[in-house]
Amino acid sequence: MRTPEGKEIVYKLVKEIDVVTDNFRPGVMQRLGLDLEALRKHNPLIITASATGFGELGPLADRPSFDIIGQGMGGIMSNMGGGPDEPPQTVVGGIADQTGAMLLALGIVGAIVARDRQGVGQHVDSSLLGSQLALRGAHLVRFMRGRVQTPSPQRRNPIFAYFLASDGRSLTIGLLDPRWWPGLANTLERPDLIDDPRFVTQFDRPENRLELLPELDAAFAKRERDDSLDLLTEASAPCGPVHDYEGATSDPQALANDYITTLEHPSLGEVGVVGSPIRMSETPVRPCHTAPELGQHTEELLLGLGYEWDKIATLKDCEVI
Repeated sequence: MRTPEGKEIVYKLVKEIDVVTDNFRPGVMQRLGLDLEALRKHNPLIITASATGFGELGPLADRPSFDIIGQGMGGIMSNMGGGPDEPPQTVVGGIADQTGAMLLALGIVGAIVARDRQGVGQHVDSSLLGSQLALRGAHLVRFMRGRVQTPSPQRRNPIFAYFLASDGRSLTIGLLDPRWWPGLANTLERPDLIDDPRFVTQFDRPENRLELLPELDAAFAKRERDDSLDLLTEASAPCGPVHDYEGATSDPQALANDYITTLEHPSLGEVGVVGSPIRMSETPVRPCHTAPELGQHTEELLLGLGYEWDKIATLKDCEVI
């Protein structure tokens, strides 16, 4: 992209595509001559989209960033650690990277709808910092209203929490509706908890969590996980297993919805892949092929743009491609 020949290839491609994305710092695409204004000369309706660290404006816009920095600045590390007076904890798995990418995709979809309805191309930006602030939106708004950040300990609500079963496996319960409380207590063979004045209302139970949690821990520890899940399900109490990766990728519910599926790899044979979490009735969404090898489609694309084999060989010799 730093050579005239490389830019020529990009400009030819741009005439036939909808979106150009990048994750450079702000200004890099402009210096390369590949920003929105430059590409509009070749496709007036082109959409450009940037995944940035801090957004395109402000004093940090041109600084480098990675997932953990977005987590730290967005507040989620403090929240995961238990609040401002506790050591911060990271969310493993790149949550700033993942949510930033999802929001960028959502912005691109919005830009495509605007293009189709209003006939305009435009630039879209989503950042690591912005995604983490959006993810903590309800908590941040509550703080800005009252200027108080309350502690956020693990299992803050004793009946919206996880528990360890007798077989060493864990499960979760999510009882937000007060009507489920008696069913839980009866399922655990602890009907005495129902009318205990410390735990009667949905406000009492979090307030007295340090007294209630040991009682629930002891009750869940008497049964194997799946037995408790069966009884809770029979009582219509929302619940589920806590999976490791083995459990998550073999769960019948995930498999039934193709959240976990397989593809045929040209050299590895059948491989497991994560499917789409979105289902569409008329235009199904599914993974169609495994990730290509580096440069796998270069020659195919160039031939489609009208390049002859000798020109492609020259581009390779000159390290343009």
